[in-house]
Amino acid sequence: MSIKKITENGKDFFKVYVHVRSKVNRKKRIQKYSKKLSTMAQAIKEEKRLFRQATIELQKLEGIGLNWGELVDRWWQDVKAGYILKVNQRSAEGYLSTLNKWTKHWNDRPASEITIADARELLIQFDKANLSKAYQKKVKNIINKVYYWGIEFRYIVGNDRPPFKGLQIEVKEHKAPDILSLEEIKKFLMIAKTMNHLWYPTWSFAILTGMRSGELHALTWDQIDLEKEIILVDRSYDSNMKKVGPTKGRYWRTIPINSSLKKLILELKNGPSSSPNPHVLPRSKDWDNGDQAVPLRNFLNSINMKPIKFHALRACFATQMLANGVPSPIVMKIGGWKKSATMDIYLRLAGVDTKGATDCLQFIPEEISFGDNIESLFNK
Repeated sequence: MSIKKITENGKDFFKVYVHVRSKVNRKKRIQKYSKKLSTMAQAIKEEKRLFRQATIELQKLEGIGLNWGELVDRWWQDVKAGYILKVNQRSAEGYLSTLNKWTKHWNDRPASEITIADARELLIQFDKANLSKAYQKKVKNIINKVYYWGIEFRYIVGNDRPPFKGLQIEVKEHKAPDILSLEEIKKFLMIAKTMNHLWYPTWSFAILTGMRSGELHALTWDQIDLEKEIILVDRSYDSNMKKVGPTKGRYWRTIPINSSLKKLILELKNGPSSSPNPHVLPRSKDWDNGDQAVPLRNFLNSINMKPIKFHALRACFATQMLANGVPSPIVMKIGGWKKSATMDIYLRLAGVDTKGATDCLQFIPEEISFGDNIESLFNK
């Protein structure tokens, strides 16, 4: 590699030359040139770019295949083009964000050289970051999915074993999710309202509608119809991609507005804090970055209540609806749930599916009267 200074017509330019030779076969080499760069800084940057490009081309020439970063990019392009039918774009965006977050340090390495040792190092990073086993398993599955795709389309040469193959991530026993009881919900919202907390409207909206965080973040006034008393949910904010897109299920739904929610909406619309902002709920940097759980946890700790995740507010909505006799199909329709297995969890939490089932078990004897002429055994 070299950078040379040249002068033409009294003006200085820089020329970059990169030469990469194969260690496997010395006859194979890649050369790259770039001329007339105006500054040394540009020349240094161009030298790095050409070297990376030449290295990738040489790897292909040697039969190694693509680098991990290029493999992920090719996979993403095929998803966008609709060639990978088993993965919708919404899910793929989440996969891409996860890959960029946890495997970026692999990008310049041949994908075929990423092994189980690299996977073990990644698991150590997960444990240091206190990531749940369920999330670790999710990342593992995403990496393996992309790797298998690379093998299938011959972008990975000489290795048919994904890095996480054979590594078991034991998911701990499922515990009942932490949610708030009816009395706790009332106490929590009452204190937040009394303190005029910035997040009070958002927390209330979450419990009264069952909307997801991204759906609440993207909520605008044109989605609210006070005359028909419904909210149209047809979009969601993605904090990883920093943009608004379709909902998680990729379909729209409507949510009825009850009297409590209507009162809150009118306060937001006509109150002193109202503004021409198209968004219904107050903005915050935490929320923009996907850290909506932090202020909720901190507030609950400050009022000596058990901390819960932001998503648990959605569970509070479901369990209260079910406990008050709303059929589970209706709750699923309003909240946008697709899997009945999720609703089964909320049914167990609400105790609706088992309520009254033990009423027939009347085994404890009533108070027994032996009459005045029977002498008590204890007196004997």
